[in-house]
Amino acid sequence: MNSTEIASSRNLARRASLAGFFGTAVEAYDFMVFTFLIAYLSPLFFPSDNPAAGILSSLAVLGTGFLARPIGGLVFGRIGDRYGRRFALIVTISGMGGATVLLGLLPTHATVGIMAPVLLVLTRMLQGFFAGGEQMGSATFVTEHASAKNYGILSAMTPVGFAFGAALAPLVVALTTSLTSEETMADWGWRIPLLISLPLMLYVLYLRKRLEESPDFQELAGAHKIQSSPVRSVVTRYPLTLLRVIALSTSVLAIGYVVPAYMPLFLQQQVDMAPGTTAWIATAGSTCAIFIGFGAGFLIDRSGRRNTMIIGLGTILVTMFPIMYFIKATGGNLIVTAGGHMLLVGLAGASAVPVYATLTSAFPAAVRYTGAAIGFGLGSAIGGGLGPYLAGKFTAITGNPYAASGVVGAAALLGIVVIATMPNSNSSAAPEAALVTGDTESIDMDPAEEPSPTPKMV
Repeated sequence: MNSTEIASSRNLARRASLAGFFGTAVEAYDFMVFTFLIAYLSPLFFPSDNPAAGILSSLAVLGTGFLARPIGGLVFGRIGDRYGRRFALIVTISGMGGATVLLGLLPTHATVGIMAPVLLVLTRMLQGFFAGGEQMGSATFVTEHASAKNYGILSAMTPVGFAFGAALAPLVVALTTSLTSEETMADWGWRIPLLISLPLMLYVLYLRKRLEESPDFQELAGAHKIQSSPVRSVVTRYPLTLLRVIALSTSVLAIGYVVPAYMPLFLQQQVDMAPGTTAWIATAGSTCAIFIGFGAGFLIDRSGRRNTMIIGLGTILVTMFPIMYFIKATGGNLIVTAGGHMLLVGLAGASAVPVYATLTSAFPAAVRYTGAAIGFGLGSAIGGGLGPYLAGKFTAITGNPYAASGVVGAAALLGIVVIATMPNSNSSAAPEAALVTGDTESIDMDPAEEPSPTPKMV
């Protein structure tokens, strides 16, 4: 490869990584902004004499968004492996942004009665459907542009983009609260952070429409090796790999949503912090995760995925309870609270980076999007969907304010066990150099299956 080709390749990788970063940031913003508006949405959509019941109902709605993710992963994984990663990602970001804008326009219980929570649930499920194809599609697209030298850093772009979106969501809520008032937020101000998704979505669409298809998919299309049934291939030929991907996703997403999604409620309910204050603290935590996430990508290129993940999960395992304890014991001391929250969110983000890298290396290119998206979607439904709700439910049942640390600890142990026993999980190689973990090492066409024609490139 001459110098011009090398420069072109680097430029494509840079553009792909930026599009992946901002795309996942918008997806995270769309999905997480709901969390920081729960205090305002609960009485509007679930009016009740018991505030705790309204909060639990809202956490359950948060979980419904995850239930649709496996379906989205299946649909968009198949689209991405058959018609191109770029086309699938244009559709997913459009759907995510559109659903969030729709959420900001919903009527409340006072206007349409019981239809308000029904519409809220349906809109969240629509968000989840499109989100099911976004993160792993973005991660696949970015890592397929990576080389052996920068695989870890580029793999970090998607989870770090998620951290950026997770920081942007509470920041927008905090700014909106500061510029209005609690009364205005409770009336109509809660709609502003949701409607801001529209310009964010349009910017990412602009970035993605300027991209070329990933080199791996172009090679498959040019060789007429596009799988006509990628879902069947994943399920029948790579069942062990799929189960490991689901387990890893469950672990990291339970942590990744309990820490940023439940902790603000812990601060509001257990130490009487105002929603605006917790939003600022959450912003600081997710900002910290951006820097720690890039550090994890750097570490992957030098120490491998397994070592990086075990360090992150092991640290979360031993620090979650003490941090929650000291936050409550000090009455929500701002330094203790902000510092502890920043550490937890940063570690959650750092642990996600090697998992994303592992998921996009687990399957061959012909079914990579499908396998990663289905596994990640199911892990999202289990870990991300149930995690925050279980944290709130266990706290309510036991009366123990630190019950959420048990949920996080169990998730961390699951991740450590799976990654420690997963073949080739410590590789720092790019996807084309990594072995499939545990099943068949290559995909061939079924004898009775005709090669699919080269799909139309969008």
